[in-house]
Amino acid sequence: MFRPLIQAFTSPLAGPVGFALALAMCGLLVATSMTAARNEASLRARIGDLTAQNLRTGVVLHAKLAACEGATSGSASKGLTETSAQARADRLSGSPAGFDVCARMESADRAVLETLR
Repeated sequence: MFRPLIQAFTSPLAGPVGFALALAMCGLLVATSMTAARNEASLRARIGDLTAQNLRTGVVLHAKLAACEGATSGSASKGLTETSAQARADRLSGSPAGFDVCARMESADRAVLETLR
């Protein structure tokens, strides 16, 4: 039962065949490693782009929020700065006058922000 297996390993062709298989496997390992490095580099670049885009979007949203808060009355804006973001959003959405002012300010803000890009 083991005799054919032992003869296969001890035959004169076993050395060169094993060496060729080892070289082929080494080549596949190098190719896989290079592909993984390229994929990692492209993913890291994509993460950097998305992070920069997230920062730009956050700046725009904070500018819009500041414009909306600045358009409210003086006493209301004092209360808005002391509360949480959700409370500020609820208070701004509760006053239709704030939305009217924000709608007018938003077009002006958009024009200014477009020139900054």
